[in-house]
Amino acid sequence: MLKIGEFSKIAQISIKALRHYDQMGLLKPAHIDRFNGYRYYNLSQLLTLNRILALKDLDFSLEQIKELLDLDLSDRAMQNMLKNKAAELRKRINDEQARLLRLENRLQAARDAINPNASPVVVKQVPDLLIATIRETLTSVDDLAGWQNEQIGKIHQELKRLGRTPTGPDLLIYHQDDYREVDLDVEVGTIIRQARNNTEKREVIGETHIHTLFGVNQAASMITSASQGSLSETYAKLAYWTQVNGFRAIGPWREFTYKQDEPLSIQVVEVQRPIMKAIEFYYPLEVNKMEPKIITRPAFTIVGLRYFGKNEHQEISELWGEFNHRAEEIGGIPHETGEAAIGLCTTPEDAGEEGAFEYVAGVPVSKVDQVPEDFVVRQMPEYTYAVFAHKGDLPSLGNTYEYIYETWLPQSGYQLAAPIDFEYYDQDFKDFSPESVFYIYLPIQKA
Repeated sequence: MLKIGEFSKIAQISIKALRHYDQMGLLKPAHIDRFNGYRYYNLSQLLTLNRILALKDLDFSLEQIKELLDLDLSDRAMQNMLKNKAAELRKRINDEQARLLRLENRLQAARDAINPNASPVVVKQVPDLLIATIRETLTSVDDLAGWQNEQIGKIHQELKRLGRTPTGPDLLIYHQDDYREVDLDVEVGTIIRQARNNTEKREVIGETHIHTLFGVNQAASMITSASQGSLSETYAKLAYWTQVNGFRAIGPWREFTYKQDEPLSIQVVEVQRPIMKAIEFYYPLEVNKMEPKIITRPAFTIVGLRYFGKNEHQEISELWGEFNHRAEEIGGIPHETGEAAIGLCTTPEDAGEEGAFEYVAGVPVSKVDQVPEDFVVRQMPEYTYAVFAHKGDLPSLGNTYEYIYETWLPQSGYQLAAPIDFEYYDQDFKDFSPESVFYIYLPIQKA
């Protein structure tokens, strides 16, 4: 047996560190002399020590290392732990690279004598907001200002009549990525309050729609004056900033107008652009989605509520809110299996309206003998499926579907076995938080 000093020299680690590992229960001495307190180690303990040092070098904390050693994980479990740590380190590196890039851009701006008082770009999280809006496609950009003021006036009058006081500010949403001077798809309105959840029921009162504007995990934001020149410059700066800082736009532009009455009578505009890091967008597409799981799922039946349309005003999210409320009211769907919630999307051949589809928000059931009022039953035969994972917030979901249908499917050697797909929400779904995951099932057959 070796004294602690001798063991320290062989292991090339300090005595202080060995004592600390002893106190934590990571590496106990093989023997402690009860008379003088000397610690003794066996050479065989070098193996345990090397495991500790190797895991420490991989950035595991000592608490995590102790847990790993205590659990004595299998090779597969250890591989999963290492994969998770690699993903954590990769994200940290990406975060620091993005921060460095932003710093270098600010330094370059200072060298180029750009206005030091100009609003910087801030990346922020935006919550779900309950809004009252009117949406229309305008013939010309010249019509925007007048139409915007008129509609916001109508909305405020309608809310006053209903006894609902908006918390503000007013907002403008551009439902297209590119700059247009004709055929502008725009939505204007005001914020009533922060949404209690992202499935609040939509209300339609005349031309006014009261609904949820979904939050995003990251939005690039700038503050500017309300003058047209300042706004145009702000949009250009945000678009440039998004590109050079390694981000990718994932949602429509948003304008929030803040007003202060007398004595100052000032008006400022916050321009927001929902974003995500490009590497986080493309890396999952290339690594995970290029090789979706191919599985065969037996036939199943779901019971749920039905929507038919184009989801132009996020009706599907509101359908889920109604389904959850109704299911709670009746004490659950009879004979539901409890495995997951399922959103079944079908495109009928006789839809009649281009772009329209049926969506059923429901749950799988083991049998059907009681169907609540207004609920429908849909039966799915056995199919082979390509299963894709969507991780993150709701605004980026469109990008996932775009990849599946426009990139993966044409290159896969498969074709759709039926004009359907469904979303599978199990315990991995965490209400579209950054770590939330749900699964998209695509029925396929060899082309």
